Amino acid sequence: MTCFRAPTSFLPPLSILSTHTTASMQDALQDLKDLYFPAAAPPPKRTGSINAVPALKQDISDTVHVPRPKRTGRLNHSDGVPDSGYASEEDEAEMEEDLESEAEGLDPDVLRSDELERNFAIRWLTGLIKRSDIWVYALDSAPEQEEHIRLAVIEEASKLLARFSCDDEQQEDALTRQFMFPFGAGGKPITIELNDAPLTVTDHTSVGLQSWASAIIFAERICANPARYMSISQGAAPLRILELGAGTGLLSIATARLLDRMGVDATIMATDYHSAVLHNLLQNVKTNNVSVQIESLDWSRPPPLEPYDVILGADVVYHPEHAKWIKDCVEKALKKGGVFWLIIAMRSSGRHEGLWETVDDVFPDGGCEGCGGEMKLAVLQKEDVGRREGIGRADEVGYRLFEIRWLPCRYCC
Repeated sequence: MTCFRAPTSFLPPLSILSTHTTASMQDALQDLKDLYFPAAAPPPKRTGSINAVPALKQDISDTVHVPRPKRTGRLNHSDGVPDSGYASEEDEAEMEEDLESEAEGLDPDVLRSDELERNFAIRWLTGLIKRSDIWVYALDSAPEQEEHIRLAVIEEASKLLARFSCDDEQQEDALTRQFMFPFGAGGKPITIELNDAPLTVTDHTSVGLQSWASAIIFAERICANPARYMSISQGAAPLRILELGAGTGLLSIATARLLDRMGVDATIMATDYHSAVLHNLLQNVKTNNVSVQIESLDWSRPPPLEPYDVILGADVVYHPEHAKWIKDCVEKALKKGGVFWLIIAMRSSGRHEGLWETVDDVFPDGGCEGCGGEMKLAVLQKEDVGRREGIGRADEVGYRLFEIRWLPCRYCC
């Protein structure tokens, strides 16, 4: 007889994800499937003996999957930093210790109806998928076959998460997050409410459904010193602002709210590519009742763009080609005299390790003496920002903020 255990007692901690073996992760997924989605046993073979009928009835009653009891509770989100898959290692370790359970051999129906256990399993799967690179590529000297096996494990985790999502009794509320950013020198804080929608299981690249640490850190800076980042001029024409890869819209919404408070006339355009992200972005704009326009934008094939005074981008480089694509967009959209603010997470491991360096490759350090060449996009200055407690993925060691402007060509053509 299967001995069922609570997910909080057997799921490996994600804070040390890179140390877990392939077998241990496969076992964890199998245990989850056995608990929440047990496979139906094959029907027993029928025989001509009349004595087999009672046994057949007994076998069927033992193996038919009984729908899990309707759950009356719901996931309660604390006022602290929620686990959206990017809490710090320390926060995760503390959470996992607090939720550690000694329950083994429990009634499976009791476990399936336990709100805490079920939501812990869903959060664990979500965190595993979002940090999969850390685990898949953790073995530097491992054979290629092992890497393929680990990729298959992550695919299995995605399918399992999809089964949770498709459960007709499982309608998880999207995570609502509230942010309060200090405004200027002692002004009333800028308050923003965002919906962090669940990641879509059909499109793992739609990461814009979540609010990432780089956007949170930069939004705080903009609200604290809007004149520094918004290039506000008295008596000038309405400010035009474009956000690339807006995701949940945190930067655009924060900018709209603070400029409205300052009485600055502005047109703000928030762009992204994925339909699910754009839908969630629209809902966030409506929730916060701000004037932000929304458009779909494909960086790889940017259309002609109207000129903007300020362009914003937060954690938008997830592939070596992205920096080049973004440069193409900015070249088409940034006014001469405008500024492109780009903040990138510096990741220490996985597929995205070192991608912030591709920005340096595409946007050279600017300025030269007596070149007299054409104006080109270049980095005027950059700043490394330390990691903040309670936010950010485990592989994020800090953030780099770039100020990019049109500058005289540094290299003679």
